[in-house]
Amino acid sequence: MFDLGFLIFTAVVSALLGLLLGYILLRVAGKDANKARELNKALEEAEAKNAEYQQNVAEHFSQTAVMLNDLTEKYKDVHHHLAHGAEQLCRDSNGQSLLQHTAIAGAASASSSPEAINELPQPPLDYAPKSDSGNVGTLAEDYGLEKVDLHQQGEAGETPANDPPSDIPDGVEGLSADGKSTTPPNVQAI
Repeated sequence: MFDLGFLIFTAVVSALLGLLLGYILLRVAGKDANKARELNKALEEAEAKNAEYQQNVAEHFSQTAVMLNDLTEKYKDVHHHLAHGAEQLCRDSNGQSLLQHTAIAGAASASSSPEAINELPQPPLDYAPKSDSGNVGTLAEDYGLEKVDLHQQGEAGETPANDPPSDIPDGVEGLSADGKSTTPPNVQAI
């Protein structure tokens, strides 16, 4: 059926083709394996750098918190030192304190209780408190507006059509031709 020489030739060619195909697959697979190894190595390095960076950030903020706590304590010490010095140094010839007694001055002079020492004065206000409830503050909606009563009638019951009403102050504009008042933007009707 087949010649022995043809079979040997076919076997040798098949073996050479198999070796060539194996070599090509090894090179392709080897390149992919090398790339995978390089990528894994780069990933491990990036993770290590990230972990080191996170550790540095945590240490930085931890040290900052400790330094801020120290600064706060030193500020309290300086504040108490100044209050105590002011209480001792600001006295008249009779030994009476020239300072108004605040919580700090009281705490410095009556240092018998630990609560009195830690009591701090009230911070200054960012606004002036109202002396009475009738005053409106600058943030009120009607601040700076004149109040005009539009419902007030003249002595005869009606205002004349040609004359402007006498109850509206000078300089207030916004009257129509028939003498009826229209409220200008700087006047608030009540």
